[in-house]
Amino acid sequence: MFTSKTNLNFFSRYQLCHPLSRYLNVALSVVLLGLGLLATGTATARTISFATSAPPTDTGINQALRWWADQVAKRTDGDVKVNVHYMGSLVKLKDAVDGISAGVADSGEVIPAYSQARMPLHYLSTTGVGSGDQYVAMEAWSRMYGKFPQLQEELDRNNMVYLCHYSIGASVLISKGKPYLTPKDLDGDKIRLASRWSHAAEIAGWNVTPVNLTFPDIYTALQRGTIDGAQSYLNMVIPYRHHEVSDYVVEPHLGQQTNIVVMNKRVFDSLSKKDRQVIIGLRREWMLRDAKGDLADNKTARSDLENDPEYPTKVVELSDAQRQTWEPAIAKADQEVVKNMAKRAPVAPKLYAAYQEEIKKVAKEVKHNGYPWDKKNADK
Repeated sequence: MFTSKTNLNFFSRYQLCHPLSRYLNVALSVVLLGLGLLATGTATARTISFATSAPPTDTGINQALRWWADQVAKRTDGDVKVNVHYMGSLVKLKDAVDGISAGVADSGEVIPAYSQARMPLHYLSTTGVGSGDQYVAMEAWSRMYGKFPQLQEELDRNNMVYLCHYSIGASVLISKGKPYLTPKDLDGDKIRLASRWSHAAEIAGWNVTPVNLTFPDIYTALQRGTIDGAQSYLNMVIPYRHHEVSDYVVEPHLGQQTNIVVMNKRVFDSLSKKDRQVIIGLRREWMLRDAKGDLADNKTARSDLENDPEYPTKVVELSDAQRQTWEPAIAKADQEVVKNMAKRAPVAPKLYAAYQEEIKKVAKEVKHNGYPWDKKNADK
């Protein structure tokens, strides 16, 4: 039996004689260092990058994002931290699907409209007609994941894991000099239009020149006079400073825009089981915080715009008669979108029909019971 001294002498002779001894010493040092880090609780946390095109303002969506990042760190006991990259500094908005899929960004927001070939089914989360209520659309879309496994398959093909989704509500028409109350007011103007509206213009023969621009480029284009107007969103006008270069904001109240929040699948799978469960467990509450925050922003946006001390902007809500001058063409464009997406994903018509029915169902639920965070629901 070896004594401690014998063991020491044995390993000393081994270190002197064996040709691999210096490599074994390095390996032993690494092991001891790792054990030391674990023992002292100073192991390095995993940092997950998050890409967003939004500026770092205090919007409801940003508040919910910061809450999520804080909760990830807290509930994983510091194992995972989130580093948010604002204003497209990590990946540009139009490249977000490719960037997150490839791992340039670990996670972030994607707009399927910019990547319809890769995310045809998720593109249907945005609607041209129907309720523009953020919670209604978000709740209805969340129920689609349990009914249509093709949505999960689409995410898998893109090397993505679903984290959340949020609606920013119905689009608005911003312009300089005059408001766009009916298609006749377009009068040949150059306008940044979303894809559905651009297609509607073609269907109905509106006298307009659609301009293809990503959302973050609207401000500069209006400032330089490259465009005369654009589609924005009521609660995004001030954060993106669109009111500085516009005179009017018109609310058609038609449909809504939904963005999807995802994580690179390889990154997600590399996390521990406990940390993955934490992230999955935050999905529902994150969505509700997004909805509540964005709806709250909408309530103050109109007065904030009209009473801005430096850039007061007139907000106009369309009458039913004015809305009807836009809606038929938008509805036709909506159906054309579904037909086009069906070429890539045959289930598209069935999914969209189910989604629209669910939107109506959720709208009735809200009418009778209020939102989930309302006091009468909280007390149940």
